[in-house]
Amino acid sequence: MENSFLPKRARAIVAGALVALTGAVAVAAQTRGEAVPPPAASSPPAPPAVSASELTSHFVATATPTTNFIATASRMAVSKSHNAKVQKFAAALATDQTALANSLASWVNVIGPVVTLRSPYTGQIGPGAAKLKAPNLLPAQVTSLQRLSASNGHDFDALFISALMEALVQLQILYRDFIQNGTDPGLHAIAARELPKVEQTISALDSL
Repeated sequence: MENSFLPKRARAIVAGALVALTGAVAVAAQTRGEAVPPPAASSPPAPPAVSASELTSHFVATATPTTNFIATASRMAVSKSHNAKVQKFAAALATDQTALANSLASWVNVIGPVVTLRSPYTGQIGPGAAKLKAPNLLPAQVTSLQRLSASNGHDFDALFISALMEALVQLQILYRDFIQNGTDPGLHAIAARELPKVEQTISALDSL
């Protein structure tokens, strides 16, 4: 018989018995040394979904200035550092990151307007939407280059390695995220190609 059909007093007795039984089970489990499962925690709220176009915009707006920054800082290291290992490392990195920055600029010039101006409803390209753009350098990167420019000797080398490590780790996280969640095939190919190179560069930089 369902509890709802019991008299009010009887339902109260049944409820009390269930509470007592639950407590007795927990005490018995503790006595036997068994773990008592904690109460179920409420699930955290799910993060807001990020659209494919937002991921694409974030990728371009982060990767483009960061590769430009790495290339510029590396060219500076070639001329300012007195450490032969740092100079050799910086020369190779400057060439690689300049080529990557050019690839990203080409993607923005050719594909960017199509991505940003195409209607998600009709698939047609139309006026009125802002074209995808990426800054040449972010404000913090400009400040970092100014500090590098004012440094010399061992101070420059230490600052250069620190600044590059931060920028490379940022790219590493960006590439991993886009490989997992990005949808644009061109940028996906760039991220997949560059991620292992960035990880190798981080290891090489760490050993300087």
